[in-house]
Amino acid sequence: MNSIDTVPQGSGVNGTSVLRVSTSSFSSTAAERICSALSYILAFTYTGIYYYSDIHDPSELLTSVCIAVTAALIIAVTELIHRDTLRDRESWIWLSCFCATVVSAALKRNSVWEPYQVLLFIHIFAVWWVISRGGVLLEGKSGHLLPLDAVNGFIAIPFGSFFLRIRTLFDALSSRIAEKRGKRNSFSIWIAAALLVSAVLFLKSADLLLNADSGFEARFSDISDAVRRFLSSVSGRIDETLPERILFSIPVGAWLFGLIAGSRRYSRSALERERRAASDLLSRLRRVPSGVWAVVISLFSLMYLAFFVLQSSYLFGAFTGTLPEGFIVSQYAREGFFELCKVITVNFTLLWFVTRMTSDSSRNSPLFMVPCLILLAESIVFAVIAFSKLFLYIRCFGFTPLRLQSTWLVCLCFAGCVLWMYSLLTGKPAFRKWMIFGAITLSALCLL
Repeated sequence: MNSIDTVPQGSGVNGTSVLRVSTSSFSSTAAERICSALSYILAFTYTGIYYYSDIHDPSELLTSVCIAVTAALIIAVTELIHRDTLRDRESWIWLSCFCATVVSAALKRNSVWEPYQVLLFIHIFAVWWVISRGGVLLEGKSGHLLPLDAVNGFIAIPFGSFFLRIRTLFDALSSRIAEKRGKRNSFSIWIAAALLVSAVLFLKSADLLLNADSGFEARFSDISDAVRRFLSSVSGRIDETLPERILFSIPVGAWLFGLIAGSRRYSRSALERERRAASDLLSRLRRVPSGVWAVVISLFSLMYLAFFVLQSSYLFGAFTGTLPEGFIVSQYAREGFFELCKVITVNFTLLWFVTRMTSDSSRNSPLFMVPCLILLAESIVFAVIAFSKLFLYIRCFGFTPLRLQSTWLVCLCFAGCVLWMYSLLTGKPAFRKWMIFGAITLSALCLL
């Protein structure tokens, strides 16, 4: 990665500050130096999330404390490093989702998702907030280049800046030595010598007092035992895990600091090149005539229509409360639910290829639009049928975490169909709206 000037130069994508590539030697800012030191504490508290309790059941008090402190430090370090970067409004959404999932995990408010799932959501929202706050999303905001943004956020930026913390600390140390060379060096040597002599004399005096008075020795032993018991009550594993946690926190801290500080130093010209390369690749895919895709989509639509007609009494039984012969409620409600959701996913995949590979000249023609709209309408029917099965199940047996997750899934599928239809009819992008809808509803479920 090129060395980058740390002073904002102009305005970049979506109003974010742009950093000018410099050929000068590496130089860190005061904020980076402070945050590089804080990153050691941040990484250490992060490891506590996993070492103080089982990863699948983070229920101990110290785990909650570690989650809360880690989140607070991530926010503080990110805001300090990016204090000069213009904030995009979308970053507030990801920060809210991050905080909601953190509150859920720390206060054990979650009853819908498994604890390890909430921890996964926390990581995703944290990374997405950092790259959004840092202004390194390829389009300046979330969009259809999500896979490339994810690669940048989880791999390219943090691992590309993996040694940035070491360089920052070395730069800070070198600057300090250069500024205080000479008299301070001599003065520091005398201070160190004085402290060393004092420590030796202090320990010698303490040892003599312990030997001189058995009562003092007993009281000292009592105090030592009390402190040891207190530490043991805080965490019985502290002695055995401390070296391992410290060792593990070093690469973790380098990754976290690389993500946060690296997103500030990441070359905006490199971002622009990545965006243009992705756009060029997508434009080269637009070679298939709309007529070919119209035939393909029509075949899918006819298959779904035949399915609706032949299985209408089975599919729509939940609306009328009449079950097919030989079925009980639980069997009918569960059979086919996830298959219907997977069919919608297949339709989304097909439409993604269709919209990306159809030539631009024919994308707005009725020959292209009508089959796509019909396929999305049939997908909505699939979503409604799946929801009717789920509603029947919930009405008879009540809510459970898995049924709430299933409700969220089918609502997400339904929203995706509606927003895609809106995008086709208006020509306005809707993927970002769908992505934000899914993130907000998911994080809200974490608080139930």
